[in-house]
Amino acid sequence: MELRWMRVFSAVARELNYSRAAAALHVSQPAVSQQIRQLEKAVGVMLVDRSTRAVSLTRAGEAFLPLCHKALEAIDEAVLAAKNSQRDDHGVVRIGFAGTMGATAVAKITRITRERYPGIELRFQASLGSAQVMDLLAADQLDIGFTAGQRAINGVAVRTVSEDPLGALVPLDHPVAGLESVALSSLHDEGFVLLEPALNLRLREEAVEACVDVGFRPRVVQNAPDTPTLVALVASGLGISITATSFALAAEGTAFVPFSDTARQLRTVVAWREAHGFGALYHVLNVISEVNLAARSIS
Repeated sequence: MELRWMRVFSAVARELNYSRAAAALHVSQPAVSQQIRQLEKAVGVMLVDRSTRAVSLTRAGEAFLPLCHKALEAIDEAVLAAKNSQRDDHGVVRIGFAGTMGATAVAKITRITRERYPGIELRFQASLGSAQVMDLLAADQLDIGFTAGQRAINGVAVRTVSEDPLGALVPLDHPVAGLESVALSSLHDEGFVLLEPALNLRLREEAVEACVDVGFRPRVVQNAPDTPTLVALVASGLGISITATSFALAAEGTAFVPFSDTARQLRTVVAWREAHGFGALYHVLNVISEVNLAARSIS
């Protein structure tokens, strides 16, 4: 059984269309059909139902698919491990972010790494929740993760990269927009725009806890599915929000006012798989320590 047959089968199962699978694999449609037949001959059963115009998997194909994926993932991991052990300045480093890391910071990490270590490839995965970052690190699906919250995991080390004070994010015409600071307790009657609870982002938890610290629970007038939407809603005057200093630097159409009555901060850490460390990983960690993460994860 050949690896390429399994990759073709995986593409057909994903697309349920031979033409789209061929386009995704950059091969011809007849080649896809031929390799599926070769795979079925090797397995000894029909995997794809071609009895109708629509492509579907047989019961055997559905049973074969998850283990096929596992086998392909294992092969990819083996290739990655081989590349990472070849030389300290060569390999692939997978980096994940909880929330939205500023494009400037990502660009700096990438530029310095490419200039200094051209043999290192960076693979970024963004818009993850803090818990998901740690889960992917634990499952060896990430090498480095930026997260605003973390739990102890065997083999995963963490280092604080910033402790960012919270403040009010308000529209430019809000009465407190020009103040040097404001008491969060004085904003108890305001309507708040916060990130969706389902996102499980630390910033929302910190915002709610900060309000509780000073004696009230925030009246949420709108939940935002992401940070750009949150900024747009605040800028439109729908409500105010609570965020970290660095995030506010890029929040166009709004003003950031530090709090005078709470010292809550959004702590951002970089976490990495110390138990399975390799040369390229540590080179990238050194680069990260040099980069000013002024616009980083806010979750």
